[in-house]
Amino acid sequence: MKFSIPVVIPSAKKLIDYKDSLLILGSCFAENIGEKLTSNKFNTVVNPFGIIYNPISIANSLTHILNKSNFKDEDLLFFNDKWLSLQHHGSFSNQNKTACLQTINQSITTSNKQLKKANYLFITFGSAWVYEHEKHGLVANCHKIPAKQFLKRLLKVEEIVAAYTSLIKNVKSSNADVQIVFTVSPVRHTKDGLWENNLSKSVLHLSIKQLTEKFDNCSYFPAYEIVMDELRDYRFFNDDLVHPTPLAINYVWEKFTVSYFSKETIALMGNIQKIKQAATHKPFDFNSEKHQQFIKNQLTIIQELTIQFPHFNFEEEKQLLTKKK
Repeated sequence: MKFSIPVVIPSAKKLIDYKDSLLILGSCFAENIGEKLTSNKFNTVVNPFGIIYNPISIANSLTHILNKSNFKDEDLLFFNDKWLSLQHHGSFSNQNKTACLQTINQSITTSNKQLKKANYLFITFGSAWVYEHEKHGLVANCHKIPAKQFLKRLLKVEEIVAAYTSLIKNVKSSNADVQIVFTVSPVRHTKDGLWENNLSKSVLHLSIKQLTEKFDNCSYFPAYEIVMDELRDYRFFNDDLVHPTPLAINYVWEKFTVSYFSKETIALMGNIQKIKQAATHKPFDFNSEKHQQFIKNQLTIIQELTIQFPHFNFEEEKQLLTKKK
């Protein structure tokens, strides 16, 4: 008996290993998968402009990153006692203008370096509904500014495709080897209305279809279908009935690893998880000879891995291992 329809996931054009560099942008679902990659020590930069939902704002942020174009004083607004950027998530806002700009521009610099060497660029679209400010145009985040200052509209497939056609060509000129993977977030924007949400997701899917047909380095990972069709049950959503539970995210993550990681990468990821588990182990006697040897063995494994993969950062694990609990 079958209780769900399995989602067929196309094989990745190039498998990801620990020597690869990854850049991830988009909605909060991109943040969830990005956290999984970061936790497992992959060389990953996640959401350098913060969580962004609509495709055009994501494209705008990538353009800033690609051109390494810094933000200036005139690009910020002062609202609700903070300086903010309408192109960034609220996590970049700051009461100090200089600090706000420094955080924004440092993120652009870091992401520019990552994009130039990235083997994979993951982009997650969340919603095709956008807000246009009366003075500043299309924004990534409204920052709770009064709604009367914005016009809400639904993006058209052709404008998304046009924006990304230009962007992908520019990205390929800078990094010819990058693979671009599009996903659609399974998080439903119910505040827009259920029908409106479905219209939005349809626009996103149609746009991605055209882009994957147009560019040989573009593909689609069916995170949306895995949650909405294969899981297809409200027990896989949080109490808000909108955001997937950790269990659902882990399920998508497992599907992702099978599709994009080699057996060697999965094995190494398992060893990293063993180190993380060892770091949280609470010994009966911290000073015992047996436990001190255990710590020494773990530190040796960490040292060997960091020699092989210089970007690995085990500082947190080393502190936990050597700190008397």
